[in-house]
Amino acid sequence: MAEKTAYERKSLRFSNQDVQSAISYGESKHITGKVAEWRDTKSVGLTLRITPGKVVWYVRRREITLRLGLASEITLDAARYFAEQTHLAAGRKRDLREFVDTLVRLETTAKYNDSLGHAEIADQFADEASLFAYRKRIGDTGITWTWKALTQKFLEYQKPRLKPKYRKQYEHYLTLKEFSSINETLVSEIKLRDLERVRDTIHLNHAPSAVHRSLTQSKRMLGWAWRYHATESGLDDVQSEWWSRWSFEYKTRERTHAPSIEEIARTLVLADTFRHLADGEHDTYPGIISALWGVALTAQRTGAFMQLRVDRMFDATKANRKLRGWKIANWTSQEMKGGRDGGRPHSLPIPPEALKVLKKFHDEAGGTSEWMFPGRDNKKHITPAALNLLIYRMQGRVYDHTTKQKPYRKGKPGPKPRPKKKRRDLFAEYGIKPWTPHDCRRTITTFLDDRRLGGAATAILGHKTPYSRADERELLAPVTEQHYNRSQKIDLRAR
Repeated sequence: MAEKTAYERKSLRFSNQDVQSAISYGESKHITGKVAEWRDTKSVGLTLRITPGKVVWYVRRREITLRLGLASEITLDAARYFAEQTHLAAGRKRDLREFVDTLVRLETTAKYNDSLGHAEIADQFADEASLFAYRKRIGDTGITWTWKALTQKFLEYQKPRLKPKYRKQYEHYLTLKEFSSINETLVSEIKLRDLERVRDTIHLNHAPSAVHRSLTQSKRMLGWAWRYHATESGLDDVQSEWWSRWSFEYKTRERTHAPSIEEIARTLVLADTFRHLADGEHDTYPGIISALWGVALTAQRTGAFMQLRVDRMFDATKANRKLRGWKIANWTSQEMKGGRDGGRPHSLPIPPEALKVLKKFHDEAGGTSEWMFPGRDNKKHITPAALNLLIYRMQGRVYDHTTKQKPYRKGKPGPKPRPKKKRRDLFAEYGIKPWTPHDCRRTITTFLDDRRLGGAATAILGHKTPYSRADERELLAPVTEQHYNRSQKIDLRAR
């Protein structure tokens, strides 16, 4: 068994004599089986690494280790100069490997001493190396943009303008793997046939909605480049937005179903009663049941509603003394859906009866989570996808990963797929037409319209109206004050 290498470390303020001692140490038999590192206390990161027959100068930084050269060829003064210049180059965000390699080569091979000039040359090389690495990473040719470069430039511009929760999804549709066939093509050389080929390939691998979204965002990206970066993108000679012809036949289905209150009530009872929906799968978490109750009772959008925190449930009596025992749930403008012009803070009064139900399930989930609707991990909240999956599971519509999903074909060689698991369709058994959590919004609108409270529906659902533009003071108000703002119409919502 090989012997372990012994490491020896020490720090001292280097002198020329210390460097000579290190060289002698590396040539002696005492270094056999060992590695020694001596660090200079005067120059940050400057290190002598001593191994049998070799003594080398290094600059050690937290993010990178840079080799300068042999101690027998580089003096102490030169090594300290290199360490100092490396520190300065790091502050300028230069490519440190390129910088050090260039600076050391100039210093050790020059016939005259011009340290400042050498540092400037090395800095220029490192700057160009950093720019080249960036261009290579995003696909920029340095002349005009490729499709890949255009995509990265547009994302750098667009993502900061999106809400954080939408950024990853937005990027996903612009960087689908199907775009790889044109990624290295200059934007100026791309033809409509190339884009249509990409569209057809996306359609083979993704849902129609994904095709529609990727095309819509890509056309917006091309329009941005044509208007604001025509020369850089290579579109300066293009006279019109020809890519507007790049289309996909897609029509969103208009959803009109509004489940009855009886159907919603049956669903709530079934979800709580049949928590064990299939063998080998986890039971429904209390947080999901609670979220289903919450959406059914308030008809809020699941994206924002699932982010409700316990500490964002405020006492309602400050807004109205008659609301004793009520709480006001509050969401910031960033949490609310807002479209292109941004969201608005939203507050919703919740009566004691509903609070009692939500508290029951929160306590069942442990009662310690900061989220009103915690998942299996109390540090995370339930997602809208988990709520939709519960509805699907109750209808027996879950993808079975344990069996091959291809149908049985007579005469096909090889092992036959196992039969799919039979799942109960609780909706069919109990006379419930399929519905989604978002459908509750139509139910509450119909219910309140029938009672001449259509304005309350608009306020409760957080819909924008032409006469309810968000006031700047409302958008800038602290979270603890937003739910008391008169524009929130707390009294109307409570009724």
